[in-house]
Amino acid sequence: MISCSFVQKLIMNKFFLFFLLIPFFGNAQILFPDSEFLEYYRVLEMKNEKSQKRLGVFPSIVGHYETDAIEWNVWSEYYNPNKRGNRRVSFESVRMTNFYNSNYARGYNDGALWKGKGLTSSFQAGVTGKIGKIEFSFAPIVYFSQNSDFGLAESNSNTHMYNYRFNRTIDFVQRYGEESFVQFNLGQTGLYLVHKGFSIGVSTQNITWGPAQRSPMLLSNNAAGIPHVELGTHTPLKTRIGTLEYKLYWGQLNESNYYDDNEKNNSRFWTGFAFAYNPVFLPGLTLGFNRVFYKKGEEFTNSDLLISFWRFNNRNDTPNRNDEFDQMGSATIRWLFEEVGFEAYLEFGKNDFGGKLILSTEPEHARGYTLGFSKYLDIKESGILKLTYEHTTIDKAKSGLYRGHNSWYAHNVVEQGYTMDGQILGAGIGPGSNTDYFDGQYFYKKGRIQLSAQRIRFNDDYFITNITDKYRHDHEWTVEVGYSRFIHNIMVGMRAGLSFRENMYYELENSKKNVSIGFDISRRIKI
Repeated sequence: MISCSFVQKLIMNKFFLFFLLIPFFGNAQILFPDSEFLEYYRVLEMKNEKSQKRLGVFPSIVGHYETDAIEWNVWSEYYNPNKRGNRRVSFESVRMTNFYNSNYARGYNDGALWKGKGLTSSFQAGVTGKIGKIEFSFAPIVYFSQNSDFGLAESNSNTHMYNYRFNRTIDFVQRYGEESFVQFNLGQTGLYLVHKGFSIGVSTQNITWGPAQRSPMLLSNNAAGIPHVELGTHTPLKTRIGTLEYKLYWGQLNESNYYDDNEKNNSRFWTGFAFAYNPVFLPGLTLGFNRVFYKKGEEFTNSDLLISFWRFNNRNDTPNRNDEFDQMGSATIRWLFEEVGFEAYLEFGKNDFGGKLILSTEPEHARGYTLGFSKYLDIKESGILKLTYEHTTIDKAKSGLYRGHNSWYAHNVVEQGYTMDGQILGAGIGPGSNTDYFDGQYFYKKGRIQLSAQRIRFNDDYFITNITDKYRHDHEWTVEVGYSRFIHNIMVGMRAGLSFRENMYYELENSKKNVSIGFDISRRIKI
């Protein structure tokens, strides 16, 4: 991290840079996490039946997908996602965000950003290109965090003072030190060799697995993208039996500066695969399966490269039946009914060698799940209303009371858990938690209006085993409103939220209110 003495110059210079570069930026294919355009792309896929749909892998670079079949596009005056034609290099969107939390750190699905108390300000921009069989993107992010002080739960001898208090085996940072800082990340950057619908590449971009929109269980936009190598289908592959998508991954998870002082364990080896299938006889149905493994980086061996294909049981020769790997898997179902504008989806996951996925006496053991649906309603001729409900549960089931297993994203052997630079790679609500999320978005010719509400009950795994007072759940309710509008070719967005957190850190009557305010500017140019 860069010292705060650099901050004032950075903030002043990025405004100058933004206006300097505006005339040179062209059609965008990068969907930055937590942006209006990422949400709008979901609507485009639903409303345009002939467009090629993403199946189970949702990358941030959508130039990989054929989008010439776009017939419905309410933002067509400002945003055209069609192919770049013969251009080899395309300057992409510029996005600036400013976000303020009044009382404590809060932020989800915003990539490498960490929204602490006070002001968080970011700048993102990039280029994409294609030269022969080579495709590339360079879209880094730099952000400033005021990182003001707020009350944290008391630490103990097993945890860093800024790390998570309620599970010592996870690198889940609650505050990034005691000073303001500037952070740089490569963001949505990648380089690929593409041949006949397949590719191999290196990337740091954010990737979401599965259909969940708020809380994907295995891979989401909640943390920085994993530096990785990937191999598989470059776009969904059409066959006689249906459309297939398959990706293999090998990457590195990095420890934050706020877990321990052991420099030898700062990285973890990560591998996995994502598979999705859309049968030709059920064109609206997509079935998927995802799996990840990670272990201590210093213990990596060549035999680990393909472990996701052959390792399905825990080894019995390790202490307390804990394996040197942690692993998670999930099965997904998504069913689109385009003719009526409706989709329903489910992700059912198993944690830490939890046994058979479904065919067992206790299929709920070590389980977690996300289920949800969205309804798309045409409003007059030029608008659409998207309504979404999603529920996620990743706490221990009843069998966890007598058959021990780790909480989701934590592990007794790979002690930093399933995190990247101190943020969770899956559902941002964290270990042992559950949530309900309601969202309404109205897209019209000039922009978007959004209203959302969320309920989170934090870490029931800790609550059940450590809290005797049944009324001391750590609970949060949040309502947010957002308004985004095109002004000429610039998208200006504003949002405001109010959160009520009851019994924070399981302390009776330790209730907090948090007001959040956001302002962002994105630059897009019609082709």
